[in-house]
Amino acid sequence: MQINSPNGNDKNISSYHIHHYDTVSTTMDIARQLSRDNCPNNTIVIAKKQDKGRGRMQRQWQSEHGGLYMTWIIRPQLNVQYCFAYVFSAALSIVKTLKGLYNIDAQVKWPNDVLVQSHKIAGILTETQFENDQFKYVNIGMGININNQPDTEVVHAISVRDINQKSVDMELFRTILCNTLLDHFSNIHVHDILDAWKANNCTIGNNVKIVMPDNTVEGKAIDINDDGSLMIRKEDRTIVPVIYGDCVLR
Repeated sequence: MQINSPNGNDKNISSYHIHHYDTVSTTMDIARQLSRDNCPNNTIVIAKKQDKGRGRMQRQWQSEHGGLYMTWIIRPQLNVQYCFAYVFSAALSIVKTLKGLYNIDAQVKWPNDVLVQSHKIAGILTETQFENDQFKYVNIGMGININNQPDTEVVHAISVRDINQKSVDMELFRTILCNTLLDHFSNIHVHDILDAWKANNCTIGNNVKIVMPDNTVEGKAIDINDDGSLMIRKEDRTIVPVIYGDCVLR
C-alpha cells in the first residue's frame, strides 16, 4: 500500500490524500475502516483490482485490472437529506472528465449510473454514518471501466478502451477526475447540481421500471425533486416520488 498527495503539477496539491492498493476486497471496506479511524476529509482509496467489488443491491461489480476502483471519504457539513447531492456530483464529474479528455458523450442515469450509448461505463455506491441529522462521513465508491474488458454478459457495459479502440492513460484520467471531484465536492450547491444533472440525464422523459426491495413502480419519469427523488407518472396518471431503487429504462 502506498500513500501520497497529488503530484507537484497538480493545482490541488495536498488537498486530498490517496491510499493506493494493488488488490483489496473492496475499496469501500478499506474506506469504512479509515473513516472510523478518523482519517481526514478528502481521503481516497484506490485499488487496481477488487476481489469482491459490488454495486447497488449487493450486485457483483466485475473489478479486473484496467478499471478505476476508488472510494472518496467526505466529512460534509450538509444535512443528511442532501446525501444524493454527492452521488449526483460524482456522476457529473465522471461525465465531465470523459467529455474533456476523450470527447465521449456520457449521460447520468438515476440514481447512480453513467451511461454511454445506453451502456454502463461507471457505477457509484454510497455508505454513510451520521448522528443527529449530521453526517460523520459519506463514502462515495466509484467503479469506472477504463482499459478493462467489462463482462457484457452480466450487464450492458462498455469501457473507454472499447469506445476509443485503444488503451488510454489511466494516471491522467485519475488525476483529472480527482481534481474535478474535489472541486465539485468542495462547492456543493444543491440546486446547481440538480440543474446540471437534469441537463445531462437520460432518465427524465423515458418510461422506467423502479425495482425496490419490497415494491416495483412503473411509469414515465417526469422530473427530479429537490431531495433527489425521481417523480414517476404511473399508467393511472397518479404521480409518485421514488427515493431509492434500481432503475430500468424501458
